[in-house]
Amino acid sequence: MTENQDREYRIRLIVGILISIVVFAILLHFVNGEEILAAINQVRLIYLIPIYITILVYLIARSAAWRTILRNRISLTKSFLIINAGYFVNNLFPFRLGEVTRAFLLLPSGFSFWEALPAIILERMIDVLFAVALFLYALPFAINVTHGFTYASWMVFLVLVGFGLLFFLVKYQAQVLSWLENIKISWTSLHTKIYHLLKRFISGLGILTEPWQVVKVFLLASLGWIIAILYQYLLLKAFLPEAQIIWAVFALGALAVGVSVPSSPGNVGVYEASITLALIAFGVDRSVAFTYALTSHVLSLTATTLIGAFALVREGYAIKDILQFRNTTQRIKSDE
Repeated sequence: MTENQDREYRIRLIVGILISIVVFAILLHFVNGEEILAAINQVRLIYLIPIYITILVYLIARSAAWRTILRNRISLTKSFLIINAGYFVNNLFPFRLGEVTRAFLLLPSGFSFWEALPAIILERMIDVLFAVALFLYALPFAINVTHGFTYASWMVFLVLVGFGLLFFLVKYQAQVLSWLENIKISWTSLHTKIYHLLKRFISGLGILTEPWQVVKVFLLASLGWIIAILYQYLLLKAFLPEAQIIWAVFALGALAVGVSVPSSPGNVGVYEASITLALIAFGVDRSVAFTYALTSHVLSLTATTLIGAFALVREGYAIKDILQFRNTTQRIKSDE
């Protein structure tokens, strides 16, 4: 990595951390410490066991969906370990480095970097589609925010356009590759490299040519999101016995949209703000909403960190390997 790239990385990291600090400071300013302690004291601990079970089942469902996207070229156990290793890295490092880490961890299984990356991109696009759908569905129950609806609608539109482009690339890959191969440019080596990278990228999207596998992916993804809603709902009930499931739906949708904002590793601050604001829209006390959001984040981070750390060690890597990963990624891209 060049000195300029390293400087840019540091600047973006500092900006993300500052955003998290500012957001967290604002939240703390508007909540009452005594009310937070009161909210914690009234939590029903009996809910914690089913809550952690839902987290585990959620991670398994996501692993099954991603394995299907990868056309079952790895085992479910392998998919589970790699996904959680990626979450663990995201908890420690900024800029979704965990997503790239997953592509890196697939290399020993016979994938090239540019075959693994589109499978991750496709999974993220499906997540965005579900997240925005939840947000739009629950928005009328919460508050009439015209701009929020417009923003979410544009996200849906862009994701659908992205799916259309990916489907076009896969369906007409022979024509696209033939067209690219016949382009006459001066930089032959660059032209050849782009051609081979695009060919490998398209090969990673081969599942789009198999309708029933695509249906399976969406069914597994739907299961994962349903379980995620159940997780939020069970935790809400621990704080607020009168909580309704639509509160959990809107909180989850707002969270998924909110964490797209740059922030520190683990989305500290942004996670809490997204859920807190979503629950306040339903009239939940802001101190209780913040305490719930903070608890939800801690439980999620705890689960993914413990499982992810084990997964990373099981895959034969340590934190020092991830610290050097940016340089390794640059080398992989060059080799490809």
